[in-house]
Amino acid sequence: MPERPISLRRAAEIIGVHHSTLARAVERDDIQPVTSTPGGWNRFSRRDVERYARALEASEAARNQIDAPTVDRALSDIPKLARELTGADYAAVTVQETNGRPLRIYHDGLSSDIDWQSEELPRGRGVLGKLGHADSPLRMEDLAEHPDSYGFPDWHPPMKALLGVQVANSAGLKANLYLANSPGGRGFTDADEHQLTQLTHFAQLALDSANLYERERENRVLAESAERRFQAVIEESTVGVVIVEAGTRVLLGSSQEARRLFGHSLDLGMTLDKVNQLATLYDSNGRLVTHDELPLERALAKREMTRPQDMLFERADGSRVPVVVTAAPIGADDGGLDSAVLIFQDVTQIHEVDDAKKEFLSMITHDLRSPLATIKGMAGSLNAISKPESDIQTGLDAIDEEVDHMTELVSNILDMSRIESGTRGVEREICHMADIVHDAVRRSLNSRHGQGRSIRESIPSDLPEMYADPGQLGRVLDNLLSNAIKYAPGNVTIVNSYNGESDTIRTEVIDQGEGIPTSQHKDIFDKFYRLREGNARGREGSGLGLAICKSVIGAHGGKIGVNNNSQGGATFWFEFPRDPDQA
Repeated sequence: MPERPISLRRAAEIIGVHHSTLARAVERDDIQPVTSTPGGWNRFSRRDVERYARALEASEAARNQIDAPTVDRALSDIPKLARELTGADYAAVTVQETNGRPLRIYHDGLSSDIDWQSEELPRGRGVLGKLGHADSPLRMEDLAEHPDSYGFPDWHPPMKALLGVQVANSAGLKANLYLANSPGGRGFTDADEHQLTQLTHFAQLALDSANLYERERENRVLAESAERRFQAVIEESTVGVVIVEAGTRVLLGSSQEARRLFGHSLDLGMTLDKVNQLATLYDSNGRLVTHDELPLERALAKREMTRPQDMLFERADGSRVPVVVTAAPIGADDGGLDSAVLIFQDVTQIHEVDDAKKEFLSMITHDLRSPLATIKGMAGSLNAISKPESDIQTGLDAIDEEVDHMTELVSNILDMSRIESGTRGVEREICHMADIVHDAVRRSLNSRHGQGRSIRESIPSDLPEMYADPGQLGRVLDNLLSNAIKYAPGNVTIVNSYNGESDTIRTEVIDQGEGIPTSQHKDIFDKFYRLREGNARGREGSGLGLAICKSVIGAHGGKIGVNNNSQGGATFWFEFPRDPDQA
């Protein structure tokens, strides 16, 4: 029974697409009507519509699901459709690179006994090199009569009639789509040529999908290679590294050093809560770090990058390791949080070397103080019985001055060693700044460089008492006054004030020297930084005095600095909370 033509709307219902999709296919001549009604309505062959649907489904699958099996299916369906549409004896698609080297062949109607992919594939030369594009396919009635009838391997079946077209995508990947009939078979018609032209569109989509798949595969290979290198870098890192995913809070990776410090395996997928149970952190003062204070938790919860912190890492067996810990969030491409990384370094050896250095400095300074005191005492005794203004007395004065310098240097080294080791704490008591200033002025005027100098005190009568360490603050004033006397001529003024709003005490030491270059205002408070002034009396300082002052004031919760005076000279100042417990 002959097939009954169907309407466009009925055809759309059969293949499950909107009728407008088929209407556009008709406009492109992808589907042609086989008849029409007296009223002018086109009717279509159901078989043609179903073939179009198969080609459309294959191309859409290749475009929407970019993987090797789907692309292969789409390309292998094209020869099958071509044979069904034209009745050709066999059809083939040979995919080539831009240089013409064949990559793969997809065929239908050819012998399945041959391993086509291992044989020499048809090349894009001879007849295949002459194939036209979709708008001008190559059609031959007798291939043997054509002067370019070569390019096919010896094992290829004999052909007489040939219909072929070349397909290429934007990336340069090419394919030859050709149909052939055996000797004795019929030639190809205009209708066959039209059907082949329509298939070219689907072959183009399949090639584009193949190109996308190859690019995706290459990117995947590159990503996997980069991930392996990244994992290798983490694994061999000399510091502890732990990476945790933000959403699931599971372990994404860890270094060998991290596992050593934890004393436990850190398996991928382990939860952060489980990792936190393997160790306990204490800050540099020995205080337990709470869960919310853990650097990695802060990075995940607040997206906070923590500065390196000295901590004690306590393992489950109770052993402790000094570490420097930092953590940072890792952002996602969409602006969210992807993960967070914890980095911690075992500083046991650094602490051991530092402890040895501090112990050595402490031992040296203590051992030097006794002989220096003996030398100073003997020099003073000899000076008392020597003739005034004699060479002997001049030499004894020089010895006494050198001993004072060495004693100051030893004291500074010892103080700095104690400050760095944390053994010099702040011993607060109720005291008054006026008493500290009076004692410091007296000591300065009695010193070698203070003789004949004038130090004026400005202390308001309502200056309140404070809760501080008078000994350490006195040491700060001793250093500032000593510098003012040694390195600046003229009088020195000490001004004290109280700020009731901020509840702070401020002290200023004002000299009449040349001032301090603005560019060096911050540097002079660094350890071992030295500034020699042209009018200084005596030798260059040790570079520790102002660094000690900065540490002392910092321990009191205050600030220290220097300003140049408009009429010459410099003002060294410091301020701190009167009562830190009330601040």
